[in-house]
Amino acid sequence: MRLDIEPEVFASADPVATIDLIILTLDGRHEWQPSLPVASAAVQFVARQVPALSEYMQKVLVEAANPATPAAAVAKVRAGDLRAVLADLSKPAVLVVENRIGDGGFVRAVAAALRDQRIVDALRGDNDWLRLSNGGGCGQMPDLAAEECRAFSMLVRVAVLFDSDRVEPDEPSPHHDKVAKCREAGVREVHLLTWRMMENYVPFPVWERHFPARSNQIEELRTRIPRQRGYQNLKDEFGRRNMPKRMFPDDLPLTEEDFAELGPGVVTELRELLAMIHRIL
Repeated sequence: MRLDIEPEVFASADPVATIDLIILTLDGRHEWQPSLPVASAAVQFVARQVPALSEYMQKVLVEAANPATPAAAVAKVRAGDLRAVLADLSKPAVLVVENRIGDGGFVRAVAAALRDQRIVDALRGDNDWLRLSNGGGCGQMPDLAAEECRAFSMLVRVAVLFDSDRVEPDEPSPHHDKVAKCREAGVREVHLLTWRMMENYVPFPVWERHFPARSNQIEELRTRIPRQRGYQNLKDEFGRRNMPKRMFPDDLPLTEEDFAELGPGVVTELRELLAMIHRIL
C-alpha cells in the first residue's frame, strides 16, 4: 500500500514506531513516495536516530524530486495514529476465497501471466504480505470476512473473491446477498467473477496438461463461444473426481495470451481483480 506519512511523524515522541514504519517501506512491503519536505524531515530523523538507514533515506530524498506515480490506494499516516496504523500495516493483507488451494493457485497464475511482480512477491511464503483466508464454501465467506476485518483497527486490508455461479450470462448471481453482507461488515473490496466459477477462467494449456487423453474434448471446448463456455459447469464435464486439487501447475508458465484466448474482456477483468488486491496490499 502507498503510504502518505505526515512530516509530524518524524518529530513525534515515538521514534521506535517511526523506525518500524520506515523499515516496512525499505523491504518493499509498502510503497512510499514522499514530497521533498517530508523526505527532508525523514532524512534528518534517520540521521539522529538510525544512522544505519541513512543510505536508504538519501535514495528516498533523491527520488522525492520526481512526481509521485499513481497508486492503487494511499494510507495516510499521522503522528496521533502512528501505532495503530503501524500495527495494521505490519499484518498481511487478507484475501478471502472459497478454496485457498484452488483459488490461491488461480491468483498466483494470473499475477505471473500478467507480470504483476508485486502480487507474485506478496504471495511468496517467506514474505507473508498477502494471506489467503479459506472460506470453505461461499456460505461462510461473509462471516469469515467480518472476522478478518475485526483484526484491523484503522486500515481494513481485507478483500473477498466470489465465484458468481451464474448459469446464464444475463441472470443475477445467487451471491449478491453475500456480497452485500461483506460490504456491511466493512469489506470495501469485493470481486464477483463475471463467469460462473474459477474453472471457467482456466486456459486451455492447463486442461491439456491435466487431461492429455482428452484432446478432442478440449478442442471442442475451444470452439465454443465464450458467452456459452463461460457459464458451463466444467467440473462436471471433466468429472469432479478427476479434477486436480491444484489446477495451476507450478511448472507450467502461462502468458497473457493464454488467458486472452478464453474470450474478450477476460484479461481486463483479471487486471481488475489484481487492481483490487493492490488496493489492500
